Amino acid sequence: MKKDQKKKFVKDYKDILNNVGILVVTHYSGLKTTQTDELRLKINEVGGKFIIVKNSLMKIILKDHKSKEFKSLFNGPVALAYSEDEVSAAKVAVNFSKENDKLLILGGISGDKFLEQQDVLEIALLPTLDEIRAKLVSLIQTPAKNIAYALKFSANKLARVFNEYSKLDIEEEKPETGAKPDEKTETEAKADEKPEVKENNEKNKENENK
Repeated sequence: MKKDQKKKFVKDYKDILNNVGILVVTHYSGLKTTQTDELRLKINEVGGKFIIVKNSLMKIILKDHKSKEFKSLFNGPVALAYSEDEVSAAKVAVNFSKENDKLLILGGISGDKFLEQQDVLEIALLPTLDEIRAKLVSLIQTPAKNIAYALKFSANKLARVFNEYSKLDIEEEKPETGAKPDEKTETEAKADEKPEVKENNEKNKENENK
C-alpha cells in the first residue's frame, strides 16, 4: 500500500469509527476465501461491511483512542465487521461464527463504549431495526384485520338469519277489532229487552183498571 493510500485508509477508518453503530473485531484465521466472501456478502445485505485490516495501520488509527482494551484486540489475523445500526453486524458475524468455528469473535466497540466478547454475543440476540419495524407493522395491521373479519362475519351471519326467516311461511295474527257475527253487543241486547218491559207495564195497568 502506497503512502497516499495509507493516509486515505487512516482517514476513512477514523471516520468509520466515529460514525458506525457497532464495530466487531474478529479473527478469521482458517477461513477459506469462499467463506470470507460469503460472510462479506451477508454483512453487505444488512448495510454493513466486512474487511480484513492490517494491525500496523489500525494502531495508527487508534493512536488517540481512549480504550486500551479495544486497542489490544488488534493482534493476529484481524477482520472488522461493522454496520450503521448497533445490532446488524454483530448478529451476522455471531451467527456466522456458530456455523464456522474458524471465525472468532474477540470484542468490539459501539460509540465510545468498549464491548467485550460476551457483550457482542448478547447484542447479537437483539432484534435489528428492520425486525422491530416488521413487528410494529404486524402489530398495527393485525387488530385491523381482526376487526374487519369480525364485522364481515357478523354481517354474513345476519344475512343468513334473515334469509332463513324469509323462507318461513309465517301467518300474521290479526287483532280482534269487533264482535262475532252471531253475537250481539251489550247495548243491542239491552235495546231488545226494553220493549218487552214496556209491554208488560201496559198490561198491568189494564188489569188494574178492570
